[in-house]
Amino acid sequence: MARARPARTPTPGQLTLEDWPEREAGAAAPETPRRERANVDPTSSAGVAESRKLQGTCAEAAIGGATRHHPVATELLETPGALLTRTHLRELGLERRAVDAVFRKLPVVTLPGYSRPMIHVEEYLELIDEHTYRDDRVRPRHA
Repeated sequence: MARARPARTPTPGQLTLEDWPEREAGAAAPETPRRERANVDPTSSAGVAESRKLQGTCAEAAIGGATRHHPVATELLETPGALLTRTHLRELGLERRAVDAVFRKLPVVTLPGYSRPMIHVEEYLELIDEHTYRDDRVRPRHA
């Protein structure tokens, strides 16, 4: 027994069942505009950043110009009582091992029903300040 599919409205540029006979008869299919791709090396960090900018602009255009603002990590550092996730620490430039070290050192906040662990901004800033070595003290050496 076959299931009936709910009727869906086609997205712009998508062919419908009514369009297929015309296409098979040799009628030209509607052209969809192609996105310009940046001519960048995907392995370079600048290229990745540029391609992410392009993806972001396409996502914003798909929403219809309405953009949702999520606070970035640098804004959260200035917000009292804010919580940071692993993703925020990556945005601040820490690699995965450094992020793991921060989460091992600081108390972790876990909310019921939410799977992402977080840390307090104030504790993170204290940790960074405590382990920043200036000319006033000697940096320890780890073997």
